Amino acid sequence: MGGAVFPTHMKLKINQSQPINNLVINAAECEPFITCDDMLMRERADEIIQGALIAQTILDAKECVVGIENNKIEAYEALKKAAQKTTIEIKVVPTVYPSGDAKRLIYLLMGIEVPKEKRSVDLGIQVFNVATVAAIYRYLELGEPSISRVVTITGAVKAPQNYEVLFGTPLSELIAAAGGSSNKTKKFIMGGPMMGFDLPSIHVPVTKAMNCVIESSPELFPAPKPVMPCIRCARCADACPVNLQPQELYWFSKSSQLEKARDYNLFDCIECGCCTYVCPSNIPLVQFYRYAKSEIIAQDKSKEAANTARERNDFRLARIEREKKERAERNAQKALGANEKQADDEKKSTIAAAMERVKQTQQENIKN
Repeated sequence: MGGAVFPTHMKLKINQSQPINNLVINAAECEPFITCDDMLMRERADEIIQGALIAQTILDAKECVVGIENNKIEAYEALKKAAQKTTIEIKVVPTVYPSGDAKRLIYLLMGIEVPKEKRSVDLGIQVFNVATVAAIYRYLELGEPSISRVVTITGAVKAPQNYEVLFGTPLSELIAAAGGSSNKTKKFIMGGPMMGFDLPSIHVPVTKAMNCVIESSPELFPAPKPVMPCIRCARCADACPVNLQPQELYWFSKSSQLEKARDYNLFDCIECGCCTYVCPSNIPLVQFYRYAKSEIIAQDKSKEAANTARERNDFRLARIEREKKERAERNAQKALGANEKQADDEKKSTIAAAMERVKQTQQENIKN
């Protein structure tokens, strides 16, 4: 139920070579507008804590900590009350975007920085969203499969609020439940204002990844300003939460120097949008990074397909050569067998002729 929508059953698998020592429950809902997890924590704190205990038991984790932002006072109190008789620790983190990112939250809670090209599980840390552990509880304790989620619908709708919505429900039904649209733009954003993206239609279904829907309006989201040249001010580098060099990544992405972008740790970018937000030249930096990532992934897939085809061809040629060699050996064996038989037949006929001569000689001697 988190932002990456990674399958929970995969995250709950036990790896004997790298056991999980720490379980982190992500309750940091850092983007503006989104309040679905906040309401879930207020109303179902017991389910969240019980689900966290279940996950901790399955993973055999020694410690479990919930990281919640300091602006969610009611949710914090509810979780604190629900966790009173457990060993789960509730820790408060600053309300600073993007503290909801898993690696950033781990650093804020534990002071551990996940290295480049490593995952938190490589360090013995697993992270779950609060909605995920609530769904784990409802499945294992109540036998209820994951068929719905809490969705925030906000923005320019007439009655913005949170709803528990069945998966597959058309977005148009959710909009109608929120009082309908209050403007004629009909433009909706899935996710938050920083990392969200435009939906193609109001008829798309609700999925487990749809935590928030924002109806856009010119007042909330003004038209983008004209893009100007990069002035190398480095504000994007100052704002980057993962300490990248966004201006360099921008140049490499723009000029399609994809390997250079990869070398500058492009895939460590979490696409939080901080660099785009602070850029005085109004450059849509994240869009360039997404383009470069998609191109690199496409190239890697193409290269992998080419390597697979080459290996398949090499195996085919090796098989043909092997079959040719085996066929030649069989023919040689057959020829050798025929020659040996011929030589054997000649030997037998020679011996038979010699014996016949001896027999004739003996008969002549008897007559004489």
